Amino acid sequence: MLKKIKLNKKFKDYGFKWQREICKNNLAIHPANTTVHYQAFEVKIDWIDNFAKKKFKLYTISVLKQPPNMLIPLHKDTYYYFRKKFKVSKKEKIYRAQIFLEDWMPGHYFEVENSPIVKWKTGQYIWLDKNIEHRSANVGTVAKYTAQVTGILK
Repeated sequence: MLKKIKLNKKFKDYGFKWQREICKNNLAIHPANTTVHYQAFEVKIDWIDNFAKKKFKLYTISVLKQPPNMLIPLHKDTYYYFRKKFKVSKKEKIYRAQIFLEDWMPGHYFEVENSPIVKWKTGQYIWLDKNIEHRSANVGTVAKYTAQVTGILK
């Protein structure tokens, strides 16, 4: 299920332009104040960019920071940012590599199609597409960082 990218540097949160995001799906179950996370678009992380260049013909890279006690409810991705940036039709097959930027820590959780993922290692990733339901939670004591490479495969 998880695959591995070869790393050349350790991830550091070094001055990204974070945008505050709130999930608006499942508000009856998960109030908006429990779904806060931060996303930085168009980031440059060498080892992720090298991976993206090998796998994708067209792509974007973003980083997500999920603070403690926050969740991203069950959902399927729509790739809004990628579609808007490249004017890609909804018929085009888009994939996402969800990459873990740090080793798993207690309280960090990711789930894909009802299968929990924990104890990941830095640089491990999983493929997602528009049909795959997934969710994320951080009930730990430190922020959880992931990257997303979204695009059209070679």
